[in-house]
Amino acid sequence: MGAAAYIGRIGGLAMALGVGTAIATGHGIAAADDTSTAGTQTNTSDTKTADKTDPDPKTADTKQSTGTEPAGSKDTEPKTGTTTQPADGVVVSAQTNTGSSTATKTPEKTPEPEKPAKPKKTARTAATTTTKTAKATTATTATDPAPADTKSAATTTSAVSSAVQPAASVAVFANALTMASQTAAPAATAPVPVPVPAVLRKPVTAVLKAVAGVLDWALNNAANSPVQPVLSWTLLAFARREVDHLLTTINPRSAAATGGVATDTTSLALAATTLNPRPGFPYPGQQLSPSTSFVDWVTGNFAPNDTYNRFGIWGTDVGTMWDNGIPDDPTTPINEHQVLIAFGDTFGGPNMTGTWRLNTLFRSSDTNLSDGMTIPAGQWLNGNMFGGSPLWGETYARQIILPERLPSGLPTGVTLIPTAGISVPTPGTKYGATQYLSFMSVKQWGAAGQWTTNYSAIAYSEDNGENWYISPKSVRTNFGGNAKFQQAALIRPGDGYVYSYGTPNGRQGSAYVSRVAEKDILDASKYEFYSKGSKGGIFGIGAYKAGWYKNDPSKATPVFGQEKGACGIGKPGNQVSEMSVQYNQTLGKYVVLHADQFNNIILRTSDSPEGTWSAPTVLMTQQNGGIYAPMLHPWSPSTVGTGTDLYWNLSLWSQYNVMLMKTDLTKL
Repeated sequence: MGAAAYIGRIGGLAMALGVGTAIATGHGIAAADDTSTAGTQTNTSDTKTADKTDPDPKTADTKQSTGTEPAGSKDTEPKTGTTTQPADGVVVSAQTNTGSSTATKTPEKTPEPEKPAKPKKTARTAATTTTKTAKATTATTATDPAPADTKSAATTTSAVSSAVQPAASVAVFANALTMASQTAAPAATAPVPVPVPAVLRKPVTAVLKAVAGVLDWALNNAANSPVQPVLSWTLLAFARREVDHLLTTINPRSAAATGGVATDTTSLALAATTLNPRPGFPYPGQQLSPSTSFVDWVTGNFAPNDTYNRFGIWGTDVGTMWDNGIPDDPTTPINEHQVLIAFGDTFGGPNMTGTWRLNTLFRSSDTNLSDGMTIPAGQWLNGNMFGGSPLWGETYARQIILPERLPSGLPTGVTLIPTAGISVPTPGTKYGATQYLSFMSVKQWGAAGQWTTNYSAIAYSEDNGENWYISPKSVRTNFGGNAKFQQAALIRPGDGYVYSYGTPNGRQGSAYVSRVAEKDILDASKYEFYSKGSKGGIFGIGAYKAGWYKNDPSKATPVFGQEKGACGIGKPGNQVSEMSVQYNQTLGKYVVLHADQFNNIILRTSDSPEGTWSAPTVLMTQQNGGIYAPMLHPWSPSTVGTGTDLYWNLSLWSQYNVMLMKTDLTKL
């Protein structure tokens, strides 16, 4: 009986199964001739992230521009021999294709193929896949959760030079040891791992994973099998999707519960929003005090900005904000006038795990803050400096203050945390404005609310925060009078000066103020420091008047955060933590927000930058989970004089993410 008769008897289904099995498993029925020369080729695929959909951004950012380096000379040369790398825990998967380079003779009699080995089941992810197939996927792996009062340094960066002082813990920004345990975290489905850019991948790890993939397949029941073919997973994925479609048809609720694959047309951002609802506390619109309410989340792996799937950011904090000072060009589709938002330690996984970036930055042109602050999509490899964040990958925000760009001899420390930003007009530069960002190098974390710093310094960017450089002249070591200016709040009222408020490291100090001509902001020796004066010692020896004293930070005296009286230590507002300052058009006064020794959020006002500042007004008391770092939004209606609402960012320790808050000034 001929071959055609066999085919007729077997039927199309059996034929399809036989061919499909041979292709999927790599077990061909024809054996290669021993005398032929087999060529093996291994292809290591490039990392390619899947398309992400911006969840209804309010501002379209699509402008194409060129140039990625700031104009003008740089004060420092980047350090050589250092690169920023993620910590251990980044898993890189590699696919290997192996085939024969020569054709083989087909035997006249075809033996029945062996039953292919059944591949091991892999864990299913709960989010949808996109139509663009990633050739190689990298993912962050979660390590043991950090304790409530300490950020565990689950990761390190190889960018830290030999002068960097090692540390075993990361930032502690709130005393939430007991409160965090009382806050129940909502159950969340397993997220789709965000691909980590190739710049962060370790070549040795990739090789080991490729070898491991070959060994894993070889350890299955099929002896002498070739390495795992790419097509096998394509067929298996197709079969699984068909099963999921069948389950959905029979019982949609059951299929959803078991993580059935959603339709291909569903946007990844929308699916992530559905699968990861906002945390239960606080909820949008929740009133947390008579004057202050929660608006919505700025960061987090949930609505509205879904920063995990769009930027690889699961958790971060601080979120200091400033106007970039770049006017909008009405002839372009993008709004160049933006608010820049700088964050501290940033993690790509839950509980402060995953890839660790010391700092990151967002941009926003959202002027309607009543429903939250929208972060537009990132702009990848198109020269656009106005996307949602500077990127290391299509959907992966990059670190902005790089250890390798520190002036020679300066240690990175445990981390580099931004504390305040400002924009100053600089004619002749690409966008007509330079961004300045004050940051601190943390030397060591202590108890909750306590840490020591190596120094503070100022980074600058001439391309809207895309690339940053550090001026050696701006460095203030944590010694003597400069110890009063380790954390900053910056304001430019328009009188030719930039005013810089400072506090010592930690949260146990008072606030001081200095000023400098706008053009000299990067030169610490040009600053003037405000003093209330001194009566001196016996017979007035050493007395001096109140006023501004150039290049003498030791003369700076507290302007707020030091309550007087026998019971002053127990009064609200007696100490100052992270803070922000701006001029409020509606009030006609300068306004400062800061937290105190009880984690109350305090508001003060003044007619001038140096004071006298008002007594503290408590906007809200400590909340479950631990709150800190109130950062004023420069486009609040009361700030620009169009209303009475004041918007500001606030970090919640238990979620380790940033919230947008609203205070109605008429209710104070």
